[in-house]
Amino acid sequence: MPTSFAVTDNSTTVSVDGLEFRTLRDILPERPGLKVLFVAKTPAPVSVDAGHYFQGKHGKAFWNRLMEYGLFNPTTKFEDDSLLDHGFGITDIVKLPRSYGSEPSRAEYVAGMDRILEVIRAHRPSVIVFVYKGVLDKFLLHRFDIRRKSAYGFNPDLEEHFGARVFAFPLPGTPCTAAQAVAAMNDLADVLGRR
Repeated sequence: MPTSFAVTDNSTTVSVDGLEFRTLRDILPERPGLKVLFVAKTPAPVSVDAGHYFQGKHGKAFWNRLMEYGLFNPTTKFEDDSLLDHGFGITDIVKLPRSYGSEPSRAEYVAGMDRILEVIRAHRPSVIVFVYKGVLDKFLLHRFDIRRKSAYGFNPDLEEHFGARVFAFPLPGTPCTAAQAVAAMNDLADVLGRR
């Protein structure tokens, strides 16, 4: 299992189309072989300001749900600094920070898709967890011309497109029912051998 070192800040500066901005770096191991790759939409400004993933209200709900199901036990002040110790990595489809409810454009999604697929090819995760089901649905539409919506939890029919198991995370506050969320999270815990 990869060992992480103490990181004080996961922010970085990138340039896209001549625009330079502060964002969050991908957290990925030096060598291939992730258990889980989390794919988020775009860093929230509150998270970029903190220099760590998922530091706002909705983001904390993500970390809490992982901990509730025994999938993640952070050993550092900021949760993302413990990801590599669990065999987990994280990236965003779009790196330009956005406030909650501010959606990336179709062009931004499309530009990020090749990068995400390259990260998947390079790091060979067993499970790809799309933190937001809507991001997975846009990925399917814009990359694979799949118009039907994904389901919360595992989507076995999508494995051939990604080369790994594909999971849509049931974040609190989404249209996912409590029963769907429990079933999905139990399935994820079973697959990851954490229960």
